[in-house]
Amino acid sequence: MECVRACTRRGGLPQRPLRSAAMNDEAKPEQAMEAIRAEIDRIDETILSLVGERLRAADTVAGLKAHAAGPPIRAGREVKMLRRLISRAQAPIERELVVELWRALISAGLRRQRVVDVYVGGGRGEPTRMFDVARRHFGARARIQHLPEPQLALQKVVEKPHDSVAVTPWPAAPGVGSWWPALSESRFHALRLIGALPVLGPIEEDPTAAVFAACDNEEAGDDITLLLAFDPHHRLQRALKEVDLVGRELGRSEPRVIVRIEGFLSPNDPRAAALDGHGLDNARVLGSYARV
Repeated sequence: MECVRACTRRGGLPQRPLRSAAMNDEAKPEQAMEAIRAEIDRIDETILSLVGERLRAADTVAGLKAHAAGPPIRAGREVKMLRRLISRAQAPIERELVVELWRALISAGLRRQRVVDVYVGGGRGEPTRMFDVARRHFGARARIQHLPEPQLALQKVVEKPHDSVAVTPWPAAPGVGSWWPALSESRFHALRLIGALPVLGPIEEDPTAAVFAACDNEEAGDDITLLLAFDPHHRLQRALKEVDLVGRELGRSEPRVIVRIEGFLSPNDPRAAALDGHGLDNARVLGSYARV
């Protein structure tokens, strides 16, 4: 349910002109100010009513998804929603404002479905930055705990797959250490990359943080997939070409390699499995992400 659509349907915020004494050249400044403040109060009450309506709709969703596995997060749908809203926003509404407002609404709706613990792992010299990135995405009321290493955050999600997510430094980012080879350990094979933070940013740039959860993601459009494989003979590019994939190496810790693939690959995509027949071993899709 979208506030913009609801407001338009009811003759609310988007269409109603500001009728106040400020439009009257003869009005005194004090009267004009009072009239504008009264109009802002009316708008605030309309917004508040629509927020309540949206949360009630979220309660209905919670009932339908009560027995679903994994955390109640649909990162791909969230990205598509934000893109749509940004495309419809008119001046003076900034895209950053759209993301901030709707991220708060999305987080509030998710809390009504299930309380999700957020474990922030690592960050080396910038743990506060990692924490702030997670807070801005998951909301002011999210339960966030910082742990010294990314692997500890991932392990928390393994132990609590239905109601937790891990936020880690972006794999292979400069200065964070080579923690990502741990993703090849069997204990983490049930986890998926489902998002990149901050969500607002150019897709060609590496994000600050990755979000891992015990659930699959869905395609949003203009997605990026991360893939982990063993490449002892350095045949990555030839193997990608053989299975018609476009990608590049993000990092290497012999014999492991982490790869950025253009487009969306599901965990069971046959092209990923086919890489094992073209010089790579144990190729596995880590997950995907899209940005706004």
